Order: sequence, then C-alpha cells, then structure tokens
Amino acid sequence: MKTPTFKQRIAYDLGRELPADLHEWVVHDLCGHGAMERYLIRFIGPIIPFFILILLFPGPMTLKLGLIVMMIVPLIIFTIALAWVWRRFRLVQHGLDPDLADRQKFSQHDREVYNLRYRH
Repeated sequence: MKTPTFKQRIAYDLGRELPADLHEWVVHDLCGHGAMERYLIRFIGPIIPFFILILLFPGPMTLKLGLIVMMIVPLIIFTIALAWVWRRFRLVQHGLDPDLADRQKFSQHDREVYNLRYRH
C-alpha cells in the first residue's frame, strides 16, 4: 500500500483530497484498525494547547481544572458522536463508497457466533 508524503499527509489532515493512487491508504486510514484513535488524536490533539493556556489564568487550580473538564468532556462526546459523519464525508470527498464507513471487519466465525447468540 502506497503511503502519502509528509506534505500530502499534512494537506490530508487539513482536509484536502489525496490523489487516486492513495485511495487504498485513505480507506485504511478512515475505516481500518485504529481509525477511531487516529480520528480522536487529529481532532482533540491540536486543541490541548488552548486548554493548557487556561492554567495561566489567575485563580485556584480547582477552578482551572474544572473549566478544562467542562470544555473537554463535551468536545470528546461530540467528536465521537460525529465520527461516522466525518468518515462518510471524507470517503465521499475522495470519490469512494460512503458505505465503507458502515462495514466492520468481522471474521466468519465471529459472525456465526453473533447470529447464533442474537438472531434466532
């Protein structure tokens, strides 16, 4: 699988479309193993320095930590809630099938166990 260059990767992370020869990498990045972790790091990571700036405000540390928690908890909740929408948008942006975001990779054995257990 071909991977993007550093410049292409930065452009991709900022929302640009990658060339067609990198679409296999895009599918792996958006739908492969560890996709949710990469997504969370991309969205929450750049915001962390702004939360650290709150520590420079005057006042008790409990107040500062409370402000950070009150901002970061909804950020994480909404980021996770919108992961599926973002994944589908990025697939469509690259001209790929948006239904790839719905498919989870289960082995045949896992699927049979699930069907036996929950589908009568």
